[in-house]
Amino acid sequence: MTEDREVEEKVASILEKAGLALLEFSLSRHRGGLKVKAVIYSPAGTGTEECAKAHRLILPQIQTLLNVQNPDMEISSPGIDRIIRSDREWKAFVGKSVRILSKDSAQWFSGILLSHTEGKIELQHGAERALIEISSIAKARLDSVSKGE
Repeated sequence: MTEDREVEEKVASILEKAGLALLEFSLSRHRGGLKVKAVIYSPAGTGTEECAKAHRLILPQIQTLLNVQNPDMEISSPGIDRIIRSDREWKAFVGKSVRILSKDSAQWFSGILLSHTEGKIELQHGAERALIEISSIAKARLDSVSKGE
């Protein structure tokens, strides 16, 4: 829905100004109520304080834009082994360790995500750097095992 996308863009903009990235957003209507789900991320760490902050920022937007006073809201962090699904997530996780499974390989490849541009990512593993087409990736996730690299 166009209205839902406009709400998502407004919420993403407000969160960005507060230092938070909106990774995932959904609105679902059921029995006259509204359920809002948002996955947020902060490079400094995403805990209960960041989720509470996001809740305080999102709630008035939902109330105003959709005229729903008491939506059911679920705000969460991406988790330590988040599967990366969107350009928004690639952008947010630059500088983090990721694991990638290529469509033409059976083995996972790990490295530091250096950049994301125009359907490609740059990954560094040790001294090696690789430019990878996102379309060639079968699966990608944050790599919690390599934390601290």
